Order: sequence, then C-alpha cells, then structure tokens
Amino acid sequence: MKVGAKTDNGKVREQNEDAYGYHDGLFVLADGMGGHQAGEIASAIAVETILNTNFDINPISPEYALQEAVQKANQAILEEVARNPGQSGMGTTIAVLYIVTNTAYFTHIGDSRIYRSTGNALVKLTDDHSLVAELVKNGGITEAEARSHPQRNILTRALGTHGLLELEVSRVPAVNGDKFLLCSDGLTAVLEEDLIQKEISKNDVPQLIVDRLVSLANDSGGVDNITVILIEI
Repeated sequence: MKVGAKTDNGKVREQNEDAYGYHDGLFVLADGMGGHQAGEIASAIAVETILNTNFDINPISPEYALQEAVQKANQAILEEVARNPGQSGMGTTIAVLYIVTNTAYFTHIGDSRIYRSTGNALVKLTDDHSLVAELVKNGGITEAEARSHPQRNILTRALGTHGLLELEVSRVPAVNGDKFLLCSDGLTAVLEEDLIQKEISKNDVPQLIVDRLVSLANDSGGVDNITVILIEI
C-alpha cells in the first residue's frame, strides 16, 4: 500500500482548520469549523480520537468499530466545549477509511469526500451532508452551480452535535491497482471530478499526484483549506 498526503491553507484562509492522519490501514481527514481557531481544535480532536481507537480488539466488526470511533470523536469535541465554553459551536466534518483483508470500510459526516478509482473510473463513495447537496438531489441546482452556491458551506450534519449521530458505514472491495482518495471540499469546490480522475490515473507515486492536485486547487483560486490523502492498493 502506497500513500500520499498533503494539507495546505489555500489562497484565501489565514489558518488551516483541516487535519488528517493515518496508520495501519486507517485513514482520517477532518475539515473544522468555528471561530477563534475552534475549527482547528475540533478537527484535530476528531482525527486524534479516531486514530487512537484500537480496531484490532473490537469483538464485533470493522463497521461497528468505525461507528464507535466516530461517536467517541463527537463526544470528545463536546467534552472540550464543556471545558472551554468560548469554543461553543465548533465542529468538524470527518471522512474515515479503513482498509483490511482486501476490503475498504468507510464512513463520513459533512462534505469531506471519499472516492474510489478503478481503471479510468472515479466513483464517489460518499454523499455530502450539506444544503447544496440536498438541492442537487432534489433537482433545484446542478453540480456545477453547487460549487459556487452562496450557501455551499452550510452542512446538514457535523461532528460536535449533541445526541447520537446519524452515521452510515459501507464497504467496497480493495484490490490491487485500486486507488482511494479522501479530500476536504477545498479540492472538490474548485476541481471537477474529470480533472481529479485524470491526475489520479497517472502512473506516478501517490505523493506526486497529491502535490499536483493541491497545486491545481490553488491555481483555481484556493478558496478554502485543501487536504488530500491518496492510497494506492
């Protein structure tokens, strides 16, 4: 398994509220939100909590382990807010991919995405939890209009909310030659999927591909923080 990863402020944001990390087949990406650096704190807590989860000792299934890890991350953010009320309202998206025994298990909250690339096909495995995604789904606007919609940053789900999270865990095969992409919306807000797939399909090591994707996003305006993880099986 080969991995490339990078995070970048972009051209507009003063600070980077994205966070990411990975080890032992577990990959996590988060895009924080909230003023006074609270978004940066929320995304860091989420990534750290999930990466510190021991999936090997879970007696039930990887799906259950993923659900438990994300629920723990949500609770950790809420506990941080309880200790520091000035951070009230902070939250984060999350995208989690766990690859084990030729299977990729994944889940997400918000508009950070997970893709699978097989051959020349790029398949979006996640559906954005956002207002514009609902508008696209209902036929109110097109995908192209969604990328520049004034309410494109309004999420319908995020970590940092009270109560049990509405969370779906899915799985797909992970076979030799497959590539998996995790990214924050700083990438997909400015680059179309055809261009992303064109770069991913090139016969380069993942880190070079990731570096190019981040550069292309910045060349296209860099309107948000940009974080990308690319895994080649």
